[in-house]
Amino acid sequence: MLSIIDRYILWEVTKSFLAITLILLLVLAGSGYMRFLGEAAAGNLSQDVMLKLVGVEALRVSGAITPPAFFLSILYTLGQMQRHSEMTALAACGIGTLRIFRAVLLAAVPVTLMVTWLSLDLRPWANAVNEVLFKERDLQSEFNSAVAGRFNEFNQGDLVFYVGEISDDRTRLKQVFVQNRQHGVLGLIVSEEGYRYVDEETGESYVVLNEGRRYEGIPGYNSFTIGEFAEYGLKLNIAPEHLPRTRVRSMPTSSLLESDDISYRVELEYRFMLPTAVLVFTVISIPLSYGLPREGIYGRLVLAILFYLLFINLMALSGAWMESGVTPAWMGRWWVHPLMLLLTGLVVYYRSNHFSRIMQRSLR
Repeated sequence: MLSIIDRYILWEVTKSFLAITLILLLVLAGSGYMRFLGEAAAGNLSQDVMLKLVGVEALRVSGAITPPAFFLSILYTLGQMQRHSEMTALAACGIGTLRIFRAVLLAAVPVTLMVTWLSLDLRPWANAVNEVLFKERDLQSEFNSAVAGRFNEFNQGDLVFYVGEISDDRTRLKQVFVQNRQHGVLGLIVSEEGYRYVDEETGESYVVLNEGRRYEGIPGYNSFTIGEFAEYGLKLNIAPEHLPRTRVRSMPTSSLLESDDISYRVELEYRFMLPTAVLVFTVISIPLSYGLPREGIYGRLVLAILFYLLFINLMALSGAWMESGVTPAWMGRWWVHPLMLLLTGLVVYYRSNHFSRIMQRSLR
């Protein structure tokens, strides 16, 4: 059964956490929207794809922004309680640091479980969807770069077509001449009109030609075949053999667990470091939240932000060191968390009265 103090701290931390998380998501989603808006204005990105990219980007970064949001929410809540002398009143009632830590830990456990799901499951899925959407954007940009009255090249030269006229929305084509290569065989297609079609299930893009002829054969030989068609579809997507390898960050966690490849281990440890960071920074937040009675809260928030920026840089550095072999494989990237705890201990000791007395004695 939760006590009144536990419920009070839990509620205040939760309110601050939701508010900070919402602000961070709005900032990131807004910056992503502005970044893609320029491409949409240039016609290289449709509105549907742009909104999908913004939504997927918010899901993709949600796991990374949750630990700092929770860290700042604890610091803000405890800092406000100390500023309003609530911490002093609790101490007078016999409620010490361990009791405060227990209340904060009650909020940290569900947040840790949520970040675990975001990092291990949702983030790889969002990365994979993000790659598909960017491929669709690149394809659309390539198609929109086609110019009427000249030859346009697609699929790394396997598809070349000439268009006499293109509609303003770039979906209708007229006076189409196409040269394409399928299985090593050269083909020529002539059609009066066509249109662009995107398969909603697979996302593959096609140019569909109406009422035309196809000539197929080998140049220099008279064994040509001529066929007439009512509709003929040409895929614009890159052929499967030319598709880039799926990035490690988009692979499911189960696949990473089955591999001993160093790049897979780097990504796997990163995914587990995020939920661990929630617990580590929960421990860090308690001593960092304490200050002098007249000390403002904003100085501690700035210190907390500097701590987390240092943590982010150490995470990136640990991945580079692990992959290049600077740090041994058994150490991995886990040394970052103990180092942050050690730095917190040094900061707390530096701000303590004991350290001040030692410095005063040494200056006499």
